[in-house]
Amino acid sequence: MDQDSRQDASDGSVMFADVCDSTRLYERAGDAVALGAIRQCLALMKSHSAAAQGRVVKTIGDEIMVLFPAAENAMRAALDMQEAVAGLPPIIGAPLAIHIGFHHGPILSDESGDLFGDTVNLAARLASLASRGQIITSKNAVEQLSAGLRQMTRYLYPIQVRGKHQVIELYEAIWQQSIDLTLVAPVDLALARSALLSLRYRGTVFEMNTASPPVTIGRDTTMSIVVTDRQVSRFQATVEPRGGRFVLIDRSSNGTHVKIDGENALILRRDEITLRGHGWITFAQPKECIDEGIEFFVDEK
Repeated sequence: MDQDSRQDASDGSVMFADVCDSTRLYERAGDAVALGAIRQCLALMKSHSAAAQGRVVKTIGDEIMVLFPAAENAMRAALDMQEAVAGLPPIIGAPLAIHIGFHHGPILSDESGDLFGDTVNLAARLASLASRGQIITSKNAVEQLSAGLRQMTRYLYPIQVRGKHQVIELYEAIWQQSIDLTLVAPVDLALARSALLSLRYRGTVFEMNTASPPVTIGRDTTMSIVVTDRQVSRFQATVEPRGGRFVLIDRSSNGTHVKIDGENALILRRDEITLRGHGWITFAQPKECIDEGIEFFVDEK
């Protein structure tokens, strides 16, 4: 596309919102049921975008790209989308879910209304990092929010974006806060004060308590634990404290293997699990196939 077909840049917030595990949904429920469920999710996402003054730029399979005039609008739409989809009935026993990423910055558009530029690329990257039911945004977007909405975010970690010298600081929008507090607080207050997690990799021990920031794992040198294996993603996974527990979240394209003592081994694919007891986290292969991995110990005292 030539430069004459592009308009001048103006600021806006770009969002990507995607239905989770659509391939698995088709396999489990069949084409007709899965397609109906995905269309229902997309309809909710589009209606909440419109209610927040968003313009749906395009639909790409089970994903929508939306332009909002401000981060405030994008944030409100994202919160409403998550709540609406969470309220849908499960399909074959599995709840429907979406993941969302949005960023605020300069926008380039062409005569057709399509969008281009760094803001679009970063918004897509943030959406790809979000897990089921998660909303990830950037510091730049959070700084544009009103005080009330800013209080509904929490800092995650920095990432390095290819071609950029500065790191991008990521935040999560908390939309289930009241539910989490209701379910967790009565049973986990003592645990939240005392639980400890140790992660051991190549002789180095990383210790976390329930007030620690998330630990990032991957091949990129900005990660907390750098795993120098070509089969490991640049940003493979995170471990974060949540409600007195420690949650491992896969953010890779190939999945993360987990083996908890006394339980069956499993592989996470854009999913998460609560770590407990003792076990191993591996990447290219399950633990029984390789000697190296991240060993973990959860001390609940």
